[in-house]
Amino acid sequence: MTSTSGAGLARAAGACLCLWVTAAGPADAAVFDGPTSSSPIVLSLDGRLTWVVNPRDDTVSVIRNDKHQVLKTIAVGDEPRAIAVDPDNKFAYVANAAGSSLSIIKIDNATFGGFKAAVTKTVTTGAEPWNVVISPDGKRVFVANSGQDTITVVDTATNASIGRVDVRNSVCNVGDRNRHFQPRGMAITADSRQLYVTRFLSFTRTNGRQALDSGKEGVVCRVSIDTASTKIADYRAVEATPLGASRTGFKIDSTGDGVPDETLAFPNQMQSIVIRGSRAYLPNIAASPQGPVQFANSTQAFVNIVDGVGTGNLTDFGALNLNVGARDPEPGKTKLFFANAWAIAFTNQSGDGNAYAVSSGSDLLVKLNVDAAGNLSFTGDADTTRYIDLNDPANPETSGLNAGKNPLGLAITRNGKVAYVANFVSGNVSKVDLTTDTVVDVIQTASRPTPGSDAEINLTGAEMFFSSRGNFVGPASVALHDRLSSEGWQNCASCHFDGWSDGVIWSFPSGPRKSVNLAGTFNPRNRQQQKILNYSGIFDEVEDFELNIRNVSGPGAVATPGPCANPNTATSTFDPNHGLMIADTGNKNRPPCVIVPLAKRNVGRREMTVNPAGSSSQIKALTALKEWVQNAVRVPTPPLTDAQVAGGVPAADIAAGRALYAAQRCATCHNGGIWSRALKNFPSPPPTSAIACERDLGAAAPVGSACTTANVTGNPVGVQFLPAFLKDIDSFNLGVAGKGNGIGKNVGAPEKAAPNIVAGVSQPPQDALGIDYNGDGKGAGYVPPALLGAFATPPYYHNGACETLACVVSDVDHRTAKGTIPDVLGDLADRKKLVRFLESIGTQTQPF
Repeated sequence: MTSTSGAGLARAAGACLCLWVTAAGPADAAVFDGPTSSSPIVLSLDGRLTWVVNPRDDTVSVIRNDKHQVLKTIAVGDEPRAIAVDPDNKFAYVANAAGSSLSIIKIDNATFGGFKAAVTKTVTTGAEPWNVVISPDGKRVFVANSGQDTITVVDTATNASIGRVDVRNSVCNVGDRNRHFQPRGMAITADSRQLYVTRFLSFTRTNGRQALDSGKEGVVCRVSIDTASTKIADYRAVEATPLGASRTGFKIDSTGDGVPDETLAFPNQMQSIVIRGSRAYLPNIAASPQGPVQFANSTQAFVNIVDGVGTGNLTDFGALNLNVGARDPEPGKTKLFFANAWAIAFTNQSGDGNAYAVSSGSDLLVKLNVDAAGNLSFTGDADTTRYIDLNDPANPETSGLNAGKNPLGLAITRNGKVAYVANFVSGNVSKVDLTTDTVVDVIQTASRPTPGSDAEINLTGAEMFFSSRGNFVGPASVALHDRLSSEGWQNCASCHFDGWSDGVIWSFPSGPRKSVNLAGTFNPRNRQQQKILNYSGIFDEVEDFELNIRNVSGPGAVATPGPCANPNTATSTFDPNHGLMIADTGNKNRPPCVIVPLAKRNVGRREMTVNPAGSSSQIKALTALKEWVQNAVRVPTPPLTDAQVAGGVPAADIAAGRALYAAQRCATCHNGGIWSRALKNFPSPPPTSAIACERDLGAAAPVGSACTTANVTGNPVGVQFLPAFLKDIDSFNLGVAGKGNGIGKNVGAPEKAAPNIVAGVSQPPQDALGIDYNGDGKGAGYVPPALLGAFATPPYYHNGACETLACVVSDVDHRTAKGTIPDVLGDLADRKKLVRFLESIGTQTQPF
């Protein structure tokens, strides 16, 4: 028996589904008699061993299940994300995302006493191979190269590649072949004839647009496979199934009449897919971007379902929002929502049973019922389902060194009684007894940093980034747990996958804004160089995002102001039970009096602290989060060239594109190690004379700022910004239908800020930043984005007007800076070469 299924994430991820293995006779190779799926954790043929990836250590651990001990740790490639073991138990296959490779481990002896296994071969795949899956008949291994838009096919008889399936240039890349498909989760039918692959990020549907709850759709690609053939032509993408938006089960007034309205969300960040019977299940972080801004109207914990697996007629069967089952917890349990549905596994393949979904942000396993027809339901009533807390500080089995932090995949035994859960941040595996739904053991697999080291600070920062809850050092009369969002709703990774981007255009107080790729925040060649933050330059420090923790992920302001321990201001409406900053006096029981980007320096302020397990350190939580962004977020690997892998991007085209980049003077705005001219060039806070607004803020205006001039047109937001870092390329209302600034399919979000909610009533939205409303010459334009890893993080422009880089370079106003630079890109063939270069920009690309 073995378990495989799910996906890989930051830095590993997935799900696992119980599978059965049969052998027809001594001469016959063993096979799985159920479907297989990609996963970061799998069980061996006989159920005696668990294999799990350790992404931050670049290793794989093999666990002896009877004694819950690590039998062996094997060095593999850079950032292993997923693993598959063949049904004969002779080889293991490891996808190394940052290494663009597949490590092949030969298992010479699988016995406890003489266990012997080592990497004997490494295959170059394509950029960012996040997942690997083996066919049930054991004949083929498939690797999803998310950064290359290909699937590498490996013959297990020779452990050599027989070629690549080009997903980008296939029927599955619906809408526009220039889109970056990013293949991720994979599952194969029991007959080894159909491979299903998820598109990681969603794109606009036909007649859709950005920043609408129903504006985008997910896609599942069906690949026809013939595991008896060594011809790559027999592995073809043949069908794309779009997955539309579904109701969330949550309501908010969006029309201004005071009556709560139904909300929708589209599936997004589809990291895994698991087959059971005729259906496949896709846990994902669904998005409701259109506002108003409120934690319960943002990301959702969806499990999307498709029906007709194996029939050639796959259909969208809607979604179950796990968060609905969190509204009324079981007696005695804390109310916790299920942030970041990332993986799922089943206790059986047919009949009635149970499913367990991973909530990677909330450190929970979510239990569901599944019936013989494949329908999912909650274990209690319509708004109650059971969860298992892997990180409960009140339980010795799940606290301290036993805490399971950031679970990303699971494997369930053949009898459906035990689950093994891979936890990224804590670097361990939780063993869960599914007959009692309790954690019964924890096995450490990854190394722990030395107490007091920079690595310990960075790992604590990862915990703050990937957690929707958090545990902090007391004593205090306010909350020491669950401060990072409202009841565990979401975390930073909900919108910034692995520090990158969810590709969503959100309605924010400054206007429609894409979740930026945080890999472009600091220069990877000089980590002390930082870019100005947000498209409108409204933040100058990572610590400014404390406001997002409190007001977007958290519950927002308290109704009654309370003391904030500042002698200059007696009270504050900041919630003392949420956020990472505390009173400037250091009183943990009181919130800060003021949190203002730009006008007040937020770095170095008093904050909650964390005591890492096994250490006496007390680490500042918000500072650690910033350190993780600064030091640990890597740049996505660009597509490999034809000099690196067969069928790669022509290196000659990239070289020609680089020359065109120089000739068009693109480096005027996109230069240096961050590939943006918007480098921070001052110690915080900036001088108030550098701060501007588009309306008169009156007494709230910083003294000496340009925030006292009334608007002469429109009704702009009063958000403060840094005008010196803006560049006007006429992109306001770009791609917005009917606004006279069209591009492509006009999918851009309208230039309106998120509406506010007052006493439950949605207010008319104000006008977004981006043009000069008050005539002072300061407000037009946006901060030039960093181009590092741009290919991996579509769409483009602040409002998502373009979903491909081909669309971006088609914009004459952009490439000529509103006619101030001669245009040398009138020829389509030249623009295609420039796109090749833009897609190739990574850490190794020499800056201008």
